[in-house]
Amino acid sequence: MSMNLRKKVLRDERGASAVEFAVIAATLITILVGITQFGVLFFQWLEIVHAAREGARWASLENVGGSIMIEGTTRYKVYRAAPGLSPRLADANIIVDPENTTDDDAKRNPVTVTVWYDTPVFTPVMRGVLGTGGPTFRLQSSATQMVE
Repeated sequence: MSMNLRKKVLRDERGASAVEFAVIAATLITILVGITQFGVLFFQWLEIVHAAREGARWASLENVGGSIMIEGTTRYKVYRAAPGLSPRLADANIIVDPENTTDDDAKRNPVTVTVWYDTPVFTPVMRGVLGTGGPTFRLQSSATQMVE
């Protein structure tokens, strides 16, 4: 009798591991997607911080008495400093303030470079976690340096 009871108990637990995996799989996949999304966001944020610093550094140090277009060259330097964002980083996402750092009046004044980037969000669940209503999340960084 104990042998029949034992077989019956084992038979009743046959699909239990599949059901448990189905319950846990959704949570595991959500965590995996979240880790991936935050990793991508962190990489892109570091690219933007680096690009803003490079742009501000160039605008503050490399002005040559009005012989070149500071704003355009600074935008180019920012764009080249963020190769991971190049396809979607547009000229409109880069602000150089003040635009002219070559005047004698501009010396010893700060120049600020602001860069922002709208990064796509993978899943609707992550949109809810990040608090974005749309399909993108805005990353932004500014860097300020004194014109020398």
